[in-house]
Amino acid sequence: MPEMNPVLSRFPLTRWPLLLAGGSLLMMFGAWGFQYIGHYDPCALCYDQRHIHMAVIAFGFAVGFALMIKPELARFAPWALFAMAALLLYSAGFAGWHAGIENGWWDGPASCTASGGGSISAADIMAALNGERPVVLCDEAAWRMLGISMAGYNALISAAMAAVAAWIGYRGLKAS
Repeated sequence: MPEMNPVLSRFPLTRWPLLLAGGSLLMMFGAWGFQYIGHYDPCALCYDQRHIHMAVIAFGFAVGFALMIKPELARFAPWALFAMAALLLYSAGFAGWHAGIENGWWDGPASCTASGGGSISAADIMAALNGERPVVLCDEAAWRMLGISMAGYNALISAAMAAVAAWIGYRGLKAS
């Protein structure tokens, strides 16, 4: 039977945790680029999304290097990919929730939206007025392309990466 997608089969099953970790690392580089080069300061939910990708990176590199050092662990690779798919699916859901807040589809946490302001202190307001640091609200998209915010792109890319991880993991189980 001819291979349906030669790109997905180009890499061995044991390298996919490293590839997926690399994808999350590229997402982090993009976020840091927007923050430090583009001067788009992240909100609290943006930082939470970064933490999820950091977990994907740490898990993917740990599993990927373990599979390189101990090839006999390869039978666990599909299960590691399913765990990464779950993390990436959580990332997609969280980012989608944030994108929905930015688009006004539902309310966000009161601590970081214009309607709440629960955790913004007087010192934060004074710092913002003095230009020392901005108060970034979670319900205002800092950047959009084609009507989609950074959180929206994070949701789409994370969902695609989760689908790839699940598909490769499934194929790995079928092959063994």
